[in-house]
Amino acid sequence: MASQCSEYISLGIRAFDKLLPKGLPRKSLAVLAGEGGTGKSLIVLYSTWSGLQRGDRGAYISLDDDAETIYTAMKSKIGEKVDEYIKSHRLVLVDGYAARYGAALRGSWERMTKIDPSSLLQGIRSVVERYGLRECGMVVIDSLNPLFLQYEPTVVYDFINAMRATIAKQYNVFVLATLHTPTSLYAEIASMLEYMVDAFIVTRYHPEAFEAGLPVKQIMVKKAKGVPVAYGWLSFMITDEGIVEAKIKYEEQK
Repeated sequence: MASQCSEYISLGIRAFDKLLPKGLPRKSLAVLAGEGGTGKSLIVLYSTWSGLQRGDRGAYISLDDDAETIYTAMKSKIGEKVDEYIKSHRLVLVDGYAARYGAALRGSWERMTKIDPSSLLQGIRSVVERYGLRECGMVVIDSLNPLFLQYEPTVVYDFINAMRATIAKQYNVFVLATLHTPTSLYAEIASMLEYMVDAFIVTRYHPEAFEAGLPVKQIMVKKAKGVPVAYGWLSFMITDEGIVEAKIKYEEQK
């Protein structure tokens, strides 16, 4: 059991292990922020899968898309074993997108019809308790943007503090939330979150590769409390084999 409930956990992506060689403390609330299309949802999907493989239980709270789409993406990237984890209640998909608009859900997913910060916090607490995530679990929130679209930033910041204090610290459950930063407003929100949370990780398009039309992204750990960090940008690509490190060299133009 000790190996399943280790004090430190990794993102579960080998290409990123050099950034966080020890992993992150389990009692962490981490935010993964960046532009759309830079791999954030795939990163949290693989991180969820890694947690399941090491013996954790996982809850994926989908606020940007319906649970059926998340389920399909998981099966595409991970395979049929997803069904086994869902059937054994080690993985729960929570629909906070289609459900709140009254759409019929095809699968037998958990539903959250309200995502005001108070209701969302209570709903996540309930999922953590009912599915046995305490001490050996991971909660993904993908993403925080719908909250910031509907509520004042101070209200959402208070929700994040409450998640950190109760779910991460009290329940000993790792929390990983995504934030899309398409505008300067969200860049300002990201700066505030960096100060508040335990770990803050950012993604972006590789500047030179983007100009050259190459599908290369970059990731950097800007903050991680209590663990060693290799700072600087790491380039990666998304392939059929998953997320792999990309090594790109450019000749200096004369």
